[in-house]
Amino acid sequence: MGEPVGPYFFLSYARIDDSDAYVQQFYDDLCTQIIELSDGTAQVPIGFRDNSSIRIGEHWSEQLEIALASCHSMVALYSPAYFRSAWCSREAGVMMRRAGEYFARTRRGSSALIPVLWHPVEVPQEVGHIQYLTDGFGSWYADVGLQRLLQRAPTGEDYTGAVRLIAQRVLDVVHGEDLPVPEEPLRLAREPLSFQPRTEPTRPGSTVQFFVAAGSSESVPGHRRGAPYYGQAGLDWNPYHPQEEYPLYQQAQRLVTAQGYGTAYREVGSGLNRQLNQAWRDDQVTILLVDAWSAPEPPYRQPLEQFDRTEHPATGVLVPCHPREERDREELWSRVGDVFERKSSRGVHDRQFQLRVCFDDFKKALGRMVSAAQNNLIRKRTAVVAPGDDGDDGPVAARPILRGPSSGPQGGTRAGGSQGGTWAGGSPGSANRPPAPRSPRWSGGRAHIPYDPYAFDPYPYPHTPQDPFDGRREGGPGR
Repeated sequence: MGEPVGPYFFLSYARIDDSDAYVQQFYDDLCTQIIELSDGTAQVPIGFRDNSSIRIGEHWSEQLEIALASCHSMVALYSPAYFRSAWCSREAGVMMRRAGEYFARTRRGSSALIPVLWHPVEVPQEVGHIQYLTDGFGSWYADVGLQRLLQRAPTGEDYTGAVRLIAQRVLDVVHGEDLPVPEEPLRLAREPLSFQPRTEPTRPGSTVQFFVAAGSSESVPGHRRGAPYYGQAGLDWNPYHPQEEYPLYQQAQRLVTAQGYGTAYREVGSGLNRQLNQAWRDDQVTILLVDAWSAPEPPYRQPLEQFDRTEHPATGVLVPCHPREERDREELWSRVGDVFERKSSRGVHDRQFQLRVCFDDFKKALGRMVSAAQNNLIRKRTAVVAPGDDGDDGPVAARPILRGPSSGPQGGTRAGGSQGGTWAGGSPGSANRPPAPRSPRWSGGRAHIPYDPYAFDPYPYPHTPQDPFDGRREGGPGR
């Protein structure tokens, strides 16, 4: 076996945890801190993170395996999603095997696997012997995890102190240990698991995806250019400036992660309907954050109009309003109504379509929207097709349609019933079968919302040691 000649550390993390940009920020901060602690003598590459370190055209699996076999240490971001991932289990297993070889050769223990509590989680017993908590990380680290410290104050001492300590541990391994490099090339897919991935089911709507439709400072209509609400890219849009300093999607992420949700974000593009359909199949809530000035203009008008013509039960549309700049501009809101013609016709009481949302109403409007969308996902999850409904060509029953008022499964009947509402399931291609058995039935009672949509705290940070974040835990579904 040879000596490690690769990066100082390999970042091991679950893909779902990378959806909100905080993993990238932590990676960059850790690399910077390592350089500072080494007085500029650190050799490149400092770290390896698959999305940052593999160039276009390179074979990603080969590059990842080379880095994993040659790195000096591994920084593993522990989270619920991490311990649901077989790939993370294999990556940690490679490092534990290399540490075992080091012990066999030197009779010295290795600290090359450096756990970081990204989200609070119960650590599996297979890796529970590796210490991951220490007083040096600060008083809130064990309660909320490093990501929340980063969200709370990227330049605060709690977060920066933890990063400094992790960086120092990486350098201690680099200068004090020489883990052997496997003699045979790694094949990560064939590596044994270091822990058994957890497979607990996730609740419908445990991930919220945000889609942003907003121009940049160069692409918005001419009279809006130079306005402080826009940046170099659409994701920089901040309609609530100066009340808020962060872009709107980050404000929204902060609110939903405080309730224990995983989040993701992207810009609205030509494939919007396809992406929303995939999110529906994946049991994800989707929220469109739309700039009133950009919606009627290319490139957003066409995908938004196409969206308006289709049904997306788990999707909400939220259009912010700056009181001084936009509230009384009726021509502006008339143009937005033209883009969302179908949804605008439903009236102001539609929780999943909210116009002119001012800063003070944003958290409540978002809470209601997530609540309504998640309710629809729960109904989809609990709809059970009657026995004998699937033919040789697979299920063909359409989504249930509510044709009248109903209090749920007790008040509804099959098509042609006479009590309460009527749940009807379409049966294309089933002319040779009676329609009634093909109607979905409902299991359970009225859909239950597992959180308080009005409890969104815009500043969910600890104020007293007795009540850190109201004891809430966050985490999202596995990949």
